[in-house]
Amino acid sequence: MDPLEQILLDVSASPLIDLGAWDQASQLILQSVQHGLQVQRVSLWLYDQDDYSMVCQLLLDGNAVATEPLRLSASQFPAYFQALRRERAIVAHDARHDANTAEFLEPYLRSHQIFSMLDLPVRHLGKMIGIICCEQTGQPRYWQDDEVRFAAALADQVGRALNADRFLSAQSQLEQLNLQLEQRVEQRSQQLADSDEIVRRAHQQMEDQARLATLGGIVAGVAHEVNSPLGVALTANSLLEQRLQDFIHGMRQRSLSAAQAMSVLEQMHESSLLVTANLQRAQRLMEQFKDTAAHQTRVESAPVAFRQLVVDLLASLTPATRQVPVFPDVYIDPNLMLITAADVWLQILTNLVINSCLHAFADTAYPTVSISATLNEQHELCFVYRDNGCGLTPQVRRQIFEPFFTTKPHQGGTGLGMSILRQLVEKKLSGELQLLDGPGFGLQISCLA
Repeated sequence: MDPLEQILLDVSASPLIDLGAWDQASQLILQSVQHGLQVQRVSLWLYDQDDYSMVCQLLLDGNAVATEPLRLSASQFPAYFQALRRERAIVAHDARHDANTAEFLEPYLRSHQIFSMLDLPVRHLGKMIGIICCEQTGQPRYWQDDEVRFAAALADQVGRALNADRFLSAQSQLEQLNLQLEQRVEQRSQQLADSDEIVRRAHQQMEDQARLATLGGIVAGVAHEVNSPLGVALTANSLLEQRLQDFIHGMRQRSLSAAQAMSVLEQMHESSLLVTANLQRAQRLMEQFKDTAAHQTRVESAPVAFRQLVVDLLASLTPATRQVPVFPDVYIDPNLMLITAADVWLQILTNLVINSCLHAFADTAYPTVSISATLNEQHELCFVYRDNGCGLTPQVRRQIFEPFFTTKPHQGGTGLGMSILRQLVEKKLSGELQLLDGPGFGLQISCLA
């Protein structure tokens, strides 16, 4: 495999890109550009809020890693910023005389012995947010087409890493908001204790907020899940484009043997299959999310394929279950149709799964969740949820459905999940709850189908 292709694949497969480790990921990308192009200086610049100035985020000068407090503004370098607005690569073989970069000669190029520049746009969510700047020192350099494509592909990975970093930041903010909500609930709990009507209204409001929080969590989780196959597809497509250019060049020069041509075509075919498979995976995730979101916002009773409802919801909760990791098993007849409120079941399932992930599996080697549903002779739905976690102590069994009761008050638990679940089953579904005996958390819901 071509060395540049190998570097691209190594970066794309690195866990740093999708873990939200922004500093490590950006340094890995710049080091890969530096190594692949064999240049002395590589830097990452991001636009300021006004898009009329850029700030240097990271600079590699040889083996030195430094953050320089450098800022470029459109008023200082109008030709350069005008070129950037075209959102294309700036390929300056002779940077000292190129119309787009010549204005850097005295303040920058001459003092750093820079002769050639290659600036690649960095995009995030379809918008150009900055550049990766490659600088050849000592002597001029003619940038080859495959080098430009290589650097552009790595610049695309910056947007992917930034997306993961912002997702992690949003998750942290949600956790902080949850902690603040817990504190506020604790402050209000004593005030609400003497008023059944106020408690009832508070429960209704919490149910509505929980429904919206569920949908928001699903949106964030699906966005993160879809990002991975799209990133792989983007890298594979870049490789496919590069191999196609090599093939066209070889055919024009008549320098390819039959065996070489067949090898290139096979590599193109493999890249094409990789693009297709990952795009199909992203499409499936989006279809599952669309179905789940439609159910989440449908408050009236309607015919529902119950097994598919459960499967779609579990798929949208993958970011939470993967952290454990837990593997749900669904034992429901695909032909089971219910006339019921799908949004209520989505909230029930979300509360149960999240409760297991937070509380059940600390010492469990192979966490699993089992979900089953059948109709009895009275045409009532018997829904059974069980995990193989640590189970419930006698005290927890007595208090599990009490509002604000939680075994992890300082680790994200609000004590509302199971209380809301009971309200949903008894008030919305006219059903009954029963805690099952035996190890692990087991719960049975019986209600009219």
